[in-house]
Amino acid sequence: MLASLDTCDDASLDDSAVCIVGAGAAGITLACELAGAPFKVLLLESGGLHPDETQAGDYAGTANEPHPNPSQYRRFGFGGTTGIWGGRCVPYEPIDFERRDYIANSGWPIAYEDVARHYPRALEYCDAGRFDFAAASAIAQAPPTIEGFDGGGLIDAAGIERYSLPTDFGRGYRGQLEAARNVTVVLGARCVGLIKGGGDDRIEAVEVVDRSGRRRRVRSQAFVLAVGGIETPRLLFASDREGNGLGNRTDRVGRFYACHFENCIGRLVAHGASVAFDFERTTDGVYCRRKLRFTAAAQREHRLLNTAFRLHFPEYSDASHGSAVMSAIYLAKSTLIAEYRDILQHGADLAPAARAAHIRNVVLGMPELAKFGWDWLTRRQLARRKLPYTLVRNADGSFPLEFNAEQTPLERSRIRPIADTDRHGLRRVQVDWFVCEDDIEAAERGFLLLRDTVKARSACRIEFDAAQLRARLAASVPLGGHQIGTTRMAATPREGVVDRHCAVFELPNLYVASSAVFCTSSHANPTLTIVALAIRLAERLKATLAAPQMRQGSIICSSC
Repeated sequence: MLASLDTCDDASLDDSAVCIVGAGAAGITLACELAGAPFKVLLLESGGLHPDETQAGDYAGTANEPHPNPSQYRRFGFGGTTGIWGGRCVPYEPIDFERRDYIANSGWPIAYEDVARHYPRALEYCDAGRFDFAAASAIAQAPPTIEGFDGGGLIDAAGIERYSLPTDFGRGYRGQLEAARNVTVVLGARCVGLIKGGGDDRIEAVEVVDRSGRRRRVRSQAFVLAVGGIETPRLLFASDREGNGLGNRTDRVGRFYACHFENCIGRLVAHGASVAFDFERTTDGVYCRRKLRFTAAAQREHRLLNTAFRLHFPEYSDASHGSAVMSAIYLAKSTLIAEYRDILQHGADLAPAARAAHIRNVVLGMPELAKFGWDWLTRRQLARRKLPYTLVRNADGSFPLEFNAEQTPLERSRIRPIADTDRHGLRRVQVDWFVCEDDIEAAERGFLLLRDTVKARSACRIEFDAAQLRARLAASVPLGGHQIGTTRMAATPREGVVDRHCAVFELPNLYVASSAVFCTSSHANPTLTIVALAIRLAERLKATLAAPQMRQGSIICSSC
């Protein structure tokens, strides 16, 4: 059922076996997996059923350049950031779980199979089809990604990325949770602290605040923080009166923060070879795209980060792309007020000559524009399974090359509290994000290897300014929505914050369900693995939680 904290009495908040804090992808998946279990579950969400922009200031903090402010890519409301995500679903790979001697702090305390067995069900939650990421088997009569290119055992050009509807978990699973007799979703319940019990190794309650500012305590046998890679360490720091942070005796909370770093560098020149550039449909009806990545053997031999390369559309601002669609989008941006125009154009002026060239593209390309408009209306706006985003080819037949790569987990990359507080007295955080020289060097080796392999094994070529490559790589930016690693999973407390079952070492009835537990970032977007780990955690809780049987016909919040 659904309830509001404003109308719940105190007794109704004290008899659950599991209290989940945060109703995003992890929290909702966990609650759905626990539906029907013989114990009661509370799912606390700070927002309501719809996003509330007035609460966004509670997430604000500070960050070093070029990382965005921690308020970005986060959302108050049932469903969390699944209400705004792009839907890309990519699994981790076996090498991502290995301890690699050339990547400091790499390696997980669990094996790939421990997560991979939950990927099929995670894909069901994400509405992204089968656990099949090979173009040859997932796409009917799949053409090669690059005609005549075999990769030579170094480059895998046969993989795909699947896309969700995209599915808003709040909308998609609200009905299932409302119908679950043992689950109550409590809205308007922002968690502002964790409270220890009589001993030193147990959480007794979480402190929540309702919309009026009244503070309440919610007691349970077990607690799960499903609030993401920034808010999780923030709550652990805020909940320790001595200021060191709960679960932080070895100074690991907040550390090893990672995103992915990305950029557009160089281009693929096809020389008449056919290239799989556009979105395709899998045999089970899911949108997908091709990508290039290094094989595990190439990563080990050349000491490379796990990296994905995608063929990209040209820059909107460069009218030489010859596209009426791209020029129309660019001209539409120029009509915005100055502040918004600067953001979208990265501060660049819209020069009169450039404007004229864009207008020419639009006038000459009206048939293209009309076709695109119809396609966008039917495949994006009206369709249940939406076209993920716009893909327009460059007029000269080349393809800009986008990459995103994992990064070395670094102790100095961290989330740490600062003196400033939000309206509820919770200390804000500073994000310190870094890419080390080893990562830049590995990315440089990767680009050179990709260039040389494509040249040697196909009719195509990859072009970039080798003399400027390192500087361009160093100017790469973080994918700020991928907040990874701040309460990392480890074999011992000396190495991390949670154990292989996602329980905090020092507080075994406190669990973390988010990308905060990831040990490495792979090249993959984190959502699919977040959902897989939430399913795995639910399996653990159902198997081990000592809870009284749910009374026939009982509900949690009798006053709501």
